[in-house]
Amino acid sequence: MPTAERASVQQLTTTEAAVLALLAIEGECSGYDLLKAVTKAIGHIWSPARSGLYAALPRLVKLGLARSRSVAQSSRPDKHVYRIARDGQTALDTWLETVEPGARDTFFLKLFVGGLTTPEVLLRHVEQFSADTEARLVEYRAIERTNSNRGHDWYHRHLLRHALERTEQELAWADGVARALRRGPR
Repeated sequence: MPTAERASVQQLTTTEAAVLALLAIEGECSGYDLLKAVTKAIGHIWSPARSGLYAALPRLVKLGLARSRSVAQSSRPDKHVYRIARDGQTALDTWLETVEPGARDTFFLKLFVGGLTTPEVLLRHVEQFSADTEARLVEYRAIERTNSNRGHDWYHRHLLRHALERTEQELAWADGVARALRRGPR
């Protein structure tokens, strides 16, 4: 693989990483099959623009991260099916293992495809998510102390309470996920 292409492997977009993860889970698929898989299984966590998903496939092939082949169809034009390549699996593993502070949506996606990595890797992600969430909670508590609960602040307090309660719930959820990862599937 040329140096320029190898460098871009280290910089997978979320869409490229998600497509590689889906190919790793689903096996060989067409773009249409991948779009259905997104809608059916992963759409509540990650939902790319249709054009973005279709554009990622040939880009992954060009980078050597996926392979494609044409499948003849009797009543339609040939379709292209894709599968993850060895270099794609390596790039996916690297992406899965990379903990990204503040990358909330990416964290959820990595947890969703967590069967592709180890519980230890996922625990590192959960720990980072918890640290990020705790930092947000500190910010919200600081805002709460300055809120007069009068005038515009009275209205602001409603959303602040929502943010505080949601953040506290996310911390409890993350703690439960960490316990479950340590325990393993039952």
